[in-house]
Amino acid sequence: MVRFGQRPVVPENQADATLSQDNPVSGTKYTVLDTTKNVRIIGIEIDCTWTVQPTPLEIHVTIDGIAMIFAQTNPVSATPYRALLNPAYAADNQFMTAATNLDVPFLIEGRSVKVEVETTGGTVSNLSAKVKYAKF
Repeated sequence: MVRFGQRPVVPENQADATLSQDNPVSGTKYTVLDTTKNVRIIGIEIDCTWTVQPTPLEIHVTIDGIAMIFAQTNPVSATPYRALLNPAYAADNQFMTAATNLDVPFLIEGRSVKVEVETTGGTVSNLSAKVKYAKF
Protein backbone atom coordinates (compact mmCIF):
# COMPACT_ATOMS: atom_id res chain seq x y z
CA MET A 1 0.00 0.00 0.00
CA VAL A 2 1.34 3.41 -0.95
CA ARG A 3 0.80 6.07 1.68
CA PHE A 4 0.40 9.75 1.06
CA GLY A 5 3.73 11.28 0.15
CA GLN A 6 5.34 7.94 -0.73
CA ARG A 7 6.39 6.97 -4.20
CA PRO A 8 5.01 3.69 -5.53
CA VAL A 9 7.44 0.80 -5.82
CA VAL A 10 8.17 0.17 -9.47
CA PRO A 11 9.73 -3.16 -10.42
CA GLU A 12 13.04 -2.99 -12.29
CA ASN A 13 13.14 -4.98 -15.53
CA GLN A 14 15.87 -7.61 -15.71
CA ALA A 15 17.71 -9.19 -18.60
CA ASP A 16 15.78 -12.21 -19.90
CA ALA A 17 16.56 -15.52 -18.25
CA THR A 18 17.14 -17.99 -21.08
CA LEU A 19 17.82 -21.66 -21.66
CA SER A 20 18.90 -23.52 -24.77
CA GLN A 21 19.42 -27.19 -23.92
CA ASP A 22 20.60 -29.51 -26.68
CA ASN A 23 19.44 -33.13 -26.43
CA PRO A 24 17.49 -32.73 -23.18
CA VAL A 25 16.93 -35.87 -21.15
CA SER A 26 13.28 -36.91 -20.91
CA GLY A 27 11.82 -36.22 -17.46
CA THR A 28 14.66 -33.90 -16.39
CA LYS A 29 13.82 -30.39 -15.19
CA TYR A 30 16.11 -27.65 -16.51
CA THR A 31 16.34 -24.37 -14.61
CA VAL A 32 15.62 -21.21 -16.58
CA LEU A 33 15.31 -18.80 -13.64
CA ASP A 34 16.87 -20.03 -10.42
CA THR A 35 15.17 -19.12 -7.15
CA THR A 36 15.00 -15.31 -7.09
CA LYS A 37 13.43 -13.02 -4.49
CA ASN A 38 10.68 -10.44 -5.12
CA VAL A 39 9.95 -11.17 -8.77
CA ARG A 40 7.21 -10.25 -11.22
CA ILE A 41 7.03 -12.74 -14.08
CA ILE A 42 6.04 -10.80 -17.19
CA GLY A 43 5.98 -13.83 -19.46
CA ILE A 44 7.37 -17.32 -20.09
CA GLU A 45 7.94 -18.84 -23.51
CA ILE A 46 9.08 -22.38 -24.31
CA ASP A 47 9.62 -24.43 -27.46
CA CYS A 48 11.31 -27.63 -28.49
CA THR A 49 12.60 -29.07 -31.75
CA TRP A 50 11.93 -32.76 -32.04
CA THR A 51 12.21 -35.70 -34.44
CA VAL A 52 9.87 -37.88 -32.36
CA GLN A 53 7.09 -35.93 -30.62
CA PRO A 54 7.35 -35.60 -26.84
CA THR A 55 4.35 -35.20 -24.58
CA PRO A 56 3.95 -33.17 -22.53
CA LEU A 57 6.08 -30.05 -22.78
CA GLU A 58 6.00 -28.41 -19.33
CA ILE A 59 6.90 -25.25 -17.45
CA HIS A 60 7.28 -25.67 -13.69
CA VAL A 61 6.98 -22.50 -11.60
CA THR A 62 7.53 -22.57 -7.86
CA ILE A 63 6.21 -19.36 -6.36
CA ASP A 64 6.33 -18.79 -2.61
CA GLY A 65 6.53 -22.57 -2.16
CA ILE A 66 3.50 -23.32 -4.35
CA ALA A 67 4.11 -25.49 -7.42
CA MET A 68 2.43 -24.52 -10.68
CA ILE A 69 2.61 -26.56 -13.88
CA PHE A 70 1.86 -25.20 -17.34
CA ALA A 71 1.64 -28.02 -19.89
CA GLN A 72 1.17 -28.54 -23.62
CA THR A 73 0.20 -32.01 -24.76
CA ASN A 74 1.70 -33.07 -28.11
CA PRO A 75 3.57 -29.83 -28.88
CA VAL A 76 4.27 -28.85 -32.48
CA SER A 77 7.99 -28.86 -33.24
CA ALA A 78 9.72 -25.43 -33.18
CA THR A 79 6.50 -23.65 -32.13
CA PRO A 80 6.76 -21.16 -29.28
CA TYR A 81 4.24 -21.67 -26.47
CA ARG A 82 3.48 -19.11 -23.76
CA ALA A 83 2.31 -19.76 -20.21
CA LEU A 84 -1.22 -18.51 -19.57
CA LEU A 85 -2.61 -18.35 -16.05
CA ASN A 86 -6.27 -19.34 -15.73
CA PRO A 87 -7.75 -18.97 -12.22
CA ALA A 88 -10.43 -21.55 -13.05
CA TYR A 89 -7.78 -24.31 -13.23
CA ALA A 90 -5.77 -25.90 -10.43
CA ALA A 91 -2.22 -24.61 -9.89
CA ASP A 92 -0.74 -27.88 -11.17
CA ASN A 93 -2.99 -27.93 -14.25
CA GLN A 94 -2.40 -24.62 -16.06
CA PHE A 95 -1.98 -24.46 -19.82
CA MET A 96 0.04 -22.86 -22.59
CA THR A 97 -0.96 -21.24 -25.84
CA ALA A 98 0.74 -20.64 -29.18
CA ALA A 99 -1.13 -17.33 -29.50
CA THR A 100 1.15 -14.32 -29.85
CA ASN A 101 -1.21 -11.58 -28.74
CA LEU A 102 -1.61 -12.22 -25.02
CA ASP A 103 -3.13 -9.12 -23.47
CA VAL A 104 -2.01 -9.40 -19.85
CA PRO A 105 0.27 -6.94 -17.97
CA PHE A 106 2.11 -9.75 -16.18
CA LEU A 107 1.73 -13.45 -15.42
CA ILE A 108 2.33 -13.65 -11.65
CA GLU A 109 4.57 -12.27 -8.91
CA GLY A 110 5.96 -13.52 -5.62
CA ARG A 111 8.55 -13.24 -2.90
CA SER A 112 10.39 -16.34 -4.12
CA VAL A 113 10.18 -17.58 -7.71
CA LYS A 114 11.85 -20.42 -9.64
CA VAL A 115 11.14 -21.46 -13.25
CA GLU A 116 12.08 -24.84 -14.73
CA VAL A 117 11.18 -26.56 -18.00
CA GLU A 118 10.83 -30.21 -18.93
CA THR A 119 9.88 -32.48 -21.78
CA THR A 120 8.77 -36.09 -21.50
CA GLY A 121 9.24 -38.79 -24.09
CA GLY A 122 10.08 -38.38 -27.76
CA THR A 123 13.43 -37.40 -29.22
CA VAL A 124 14.12 -33.71 -28.70
CA SER A 125 17.19 -32.05 -30.22
CA ASN A 126 16.69 -28.69 -28.47
CA LEU A 127 14.62 -27.34 -25.60
CA SER A 128 14.54 -23.54 -25.34
CA ALA A 129 12.88 -21.19 -22.88
CA LYS A 130 12.81 -17.52 -21.99
CA VAL A 131 11.52 -15.76 -18.88
CA LYS A 132 10.84 -12.03 -18.97
CA TYR A 133 10.80 -10.67 -15.42
CA ALA A 134 11.29 -7.70 -13.16
CA LYS A 135 12.48 -7.42 -9.56
CA PHE A 136 11.13 -5.26 -6.74
